Amino acid sequence: MTTATLIYDVFISHGLHDKELAADVANRLQAAGLTPFHDASIREDEEVSQAIWDAIAECHAFIVIVSPNSMPDAMTMVELGAAAAWNKPILVLRNGPASMQLPDALRGYRAFPLSRLDEVLGQIRRGMEPISDDDRQVLAETYREFNVSADQLSQSPRSLQQLAEKFNTRSQKHLSGDRLLSELLRMRKHAKLPRLTRPSRKIS
Repeated sequence: MTTATLIYDVFISHGLHDKELAADVANRLQAAGLTPFHDASIREDEEVSQAIWDAIAECHAFIVIVSPNSMPDAMTMVELGAAAAWNKPILVLRNGPASMQLPDALRGYRAFPLSRLDEVLGQIRRGMEPISDDDRQVLAETYREFNVSADQLSQSPRSLQQLAEKFNTRSQKHLSGDRLLSELLRMRKHAKLPRLTRPSRKIS
């Protein structure tokens, strides 16, 4: 698989001083068979904000690294807000003592010490219910018939839920709209998302 077609499973967000730690966490996730995204994943020819947005949109989980001397910066908070908007599972990885206070913005999320990264990995895997090729075909057909673009679906929870209901009825699955949207974005990145032959219908 070339760099241009990498699909990211986990987004790693971190402060400026945690770059080396983020790279180490990424290496450990990669060794476990996942494809992580962090700042070193961005190619020189990529537009930074678009690369970050795409990776957050398609990932299955979002990790925030917090250290005593490197609390979340403004960019991390923007990334966190985007992950929350996409309803991504958000996990906090604490590189410090148990007594370390987390920022208010992170206190509502489950936090793990760095020593429990394997537990974080297990939680991520549990949220990655696989989609078979047959299910992917059903999703493609449902998407084509529903006639609302992936970008529009990302802005309309109601339409996304309607698409999920149609897909789940056909496939006898119980996948969430957010899980299906993530899959649609992955299909688009691999040029496997069907083109809408009619103008995408308006959504409310």
